Amino acid sequence: MEAGEFNTVTDLAKAVGLAERHVSRQLRLAYLAPGVLKRLVYKREVPAVTLLKLTDVAALPWHEQPGQVFD
Repeated sequence: MEAGEFNTVTDLAKAVGLAERHVSRQLRLAYLAPGVLKRLVYKREVPAVTLLKLTDVAALPWHEQPGQVFD
């Protein structure tokens, strides 16, 4: 979407053959704080929340995310 290939989440979902709701939820993960992503991906720390909850945490300000994900 950032590259302009798709105008809407609906367009993207159709192109990849997934439900719009699923694609929308996964896109929210792009808004996780860089520090949270580093701990999850590089350090492989186990989050204290489910993947579904992680998508909700992505809506929080970056400085609040680590406490919600790892504590």
